[in-house]
Amino acid sequence: MQNTNYLIKRTDRNYFSYQSKFNIPVSLQNYFGRKSFKISLKSGNYKDSKRLSLYLNDIVNQIYKELRVGNKKLTFEEVKSILKIEVDKSVLHIQHIETGTGTTESQVLQSLQHITKEETQFKRTLEDERKKIENKVDREMSKILKSIGFEVDKRSLEFKTLRKRIIELKLLRFSHKKDFVSGKQTDLNKFLEECDNKFRLGISFEEVMDKKNAFARNTHLQPVIENYAPEPIQPYLVEKNDEVDELVETILISKLIDEYIDTVERQKDLREKTIIEYRNTLGLMIQIIGDFPINQLSQKHGRLLSTSLEILPPRRKTDGRYKDKSVKQILKMDIDNPMDTRTVNKLIQRCSTWLNWVIRKGYYEDGNIFHGKSIPSNKRKDKPTRELFSNEQLKLIFGKNYLNSTLNSTSPCKFVFYWVGILGLFHGLRLQEILQLHMKDIYPLNKVWVIDINEDTKDKKLKTRNSKRIIPLHQTLIDLGFLDYYHILEKKGKERLFHELSLGRDGYTKNPSRFFNDYLRKLDLKSATKKYDFHSFRHTCNNSLIQKDVIEEHRNDYLGWEQTGMSKKVYGKPFEPSILKKRCSNVISFPINWKDLKVDWRLIIG
Repeated sequence: MQNTNYLIKRTDRNYFSYQSKFNIPVSLQNYFGRKSFKISLKSGNYKDSKRLSLYLNDIVNQIYKELRVGNKKLTFEEVKSILKIEVDKSVLHIQHIETGTGTTESQVLQSLQHITKEETQFKRTLEDERKKIENKVDREMSKILKSIGFEVDKRSLEFKTLRKRIIELKLLRFSHKKDFVSGKQTDLNKFLEECDNKFRLGISFEEVMDKKNAFARNTHLQPVIENYAPEPIQPYLVEKNDEVDELVETILISKLIDEYIDTVERQKDLREKTIIEYRNTLGLMIQIIGDFPINQLSQKHGRLLSTSLEILPPRRKTDGRYKDKSVKQILKMDIDNPMDTRTVNKLIQRCSTWLNWVIRKGYYEDGNIFHGKSIPSNKRKDKPTRELFSNEQLKLIFGKNYLNSTLNSTSPCKFVFYWVGILGLFHGLRLQEILQLHMKDIYPLNKVWVIDINEDTKDKKLKTRNSKRIIPLHQTLIDLGFLDYYHILEKKGKERLFHELSLGRDGYTKNPSRFFNDYLRKLDLKSATKKYDFHSFRHTCNNSLIQKDVIEEHRNDYLGWEQTGMSKKVYGKPFEPSILKKRCSNVISFPINWKDLKVDWRLIIG
């Protein structure tokens, strides 16, 4: 076979060494992903380098031949052979550590502390996250096995044995490194003999002496792939592209967050508010666990995020007690009103979604550390996220203060403020569903005036697909002159029912949401411990239907929830507005004197 290797002299400042370049046959170039590779011979002696180069050429040609025939299966004898090489590498590694340590007492102590720290971290990771160590060893061994033509079957007994022995070897090496650095041990044969006894490698006394003499003479020419040195000497012909791997593994978490947000913005039709919420959540994650290379992410970071979120208070950016403090400072405070469980789990889920994307992109090879970190619902005795209004509270809300705070106010949105609370109470509509209504969404259908909840225009967004529905307009609103208000706007050529509002980051909800929160606080119905807001109208509407014994199927269609029964969910269509009017709308009532809120709309805006 043609000799396809060439000696190349590599000069590096004050010394030079030889490399051997091997051209890969065309038929195997797809397998290796390259046309050639170089191996450093670690010698400046031409005769020794030439001899070793010719020897390596025979080995390489044999590997090419075996690859053409097919991959070999790993046997226990091959496991022993690989372990022998790993032991040789460990011996050289210990030598490099020992010779690289200074001679002063402080230098020796510093080196010992470094080795002890590495050992402690390795053992802790092995105990807490053994799978992470095993995955790393699997990657190392898989590259080696592939490079020398072996089939990689991680489920085979042979591979599992190799993995276990490599981990044991790494543990064994730590103690010998410390002994050599401290001067307690000066004979490497003890390490070799211990490895032989532990792994039954069958190393003969002659082999031990040969290794000892070779180490002493420094004539053990063991080749390494250029630019690849996970150990000081790597005697395998490993086909790699480590430049790419290293680049991927050292990408900071913050960089991957930026890339994820950019991807989501391009690929998904999400509101600006949702994008900002994701960015804020992932930014909070960094404040809690830190910003570091993604390959350092571990289960302890998942636990840290979960326990920290469970402590943090709500609205920390606006609450005067917390807004000027960092997250770490807040975590050290006594917090009596932490975020509710649903909010915490939502934040964890967003982080989990981001990490799933990172894993799919190949930036992180371990499992999702946020899986299983949600807080169980029984871990904290939560009150409902939002409470429903009692009849007494409704009388207070829609009492004498209502007209003064809405129609008699100077706000340009005063008509919006008047109608949205009443619409929310009698129809259980979400605030955004009300505010994005167009004029064409209010119309008569089979002699019943209806509200059509849809997302037919770009400014509309619904929470779920079940939110799309057509429901009857409640009689109380008709009595309060809603249709008069509607027809006046129709004559004025308005396109939207609440045209005063501008589309923003939160849709149209900014001003009305702020108004109702302030209004409820003024009535002493909202505080850190009183979970009332506009959405409480929806809860109150649903409770009214429940108390009137309205069946679940009718309530689900009226409020825009998913049906649970198979016959209705899969085979049935939504109930007609006329049915919902009879079963739902007509039974909803509250002990409020609505006549006190009635006005002549033609005099006000006509």
